[in-house]
Amino acid sequence: MKKMFWILGAVAVVLIAAVAVFAMQPKGTDSAFSLPIVGAVRINVPQGTVLAMRLQTTLSTKTANVGDRFEAGVSAPVHVNGKLAIPEGAQVSGHVILAQQPGKASGRGQLQLAYDQVRFDGHSYNLGSRSQIYESKSGTTKDVALIGGGAVAGGIVGAVLGGGSGAAKGAAVGGAAGTGASLMTRGPQLELGLGTPLQVRLDQSVSVRVPKAAA
Repeated sequence: MKKMFWILGAVAVVLIAAVAVFAMQPKGTDSAFSLPIVGAVRINVPQGTVLAMRLQTTLSTKTANVGDRFEAGVSAPVHVNGKLAIPEGAQVSGHVILAQQPGKASGRGQLQLAYDQVRFDGHSYNLGSRSQIYESKSGTTKDVALIGGGAVAGGIVGAVLGGGSGAAKGAAVGGAAGTGASLMTRGPQLELGLGTPLQVRLDQSVSVRVPKAAA
């Protein structure tokens, strides 16, 4: 009788522990600690698969900071061996891992994104992938125009003051003023606006459940 009591007690402890572990798991998120679901069919999306999206959050080097969150929507379904793995419209969430404004006088603005999760049919899957580094245009041409414009303006002032050597001095002063202005001006900012098409190659494979659309 005592032996039966101890067996029942041990079974009860195991069941309570299993329920506690399950309760601690984030809802809708697949993980290595999730309890298996009988009959769930899964597809493995291999590393290197291209995921196409459209940005649903505006990101700019002028305002973005490392850690800022963003959302994107999958714009093209992903198929593996002819089977739908990730449907169009699935939601992708991520965060900024590089946000650098363009430098003074020259340089480019830079943004890099981390894609954290993709969500559909009430479940989330870790992506663990990074984008390329997006860069703005260089401000070098703009700086040359500023310096040249300053020199031209200085030449005009020198000519008014008497021409000849005055014009040369004015041009030198104007050129210095133009250079100073360029050093105070940043190059073009980089902005990824709403609807910007994005692509990422998965840095790791992702195991997903067959979407309802394909079931």
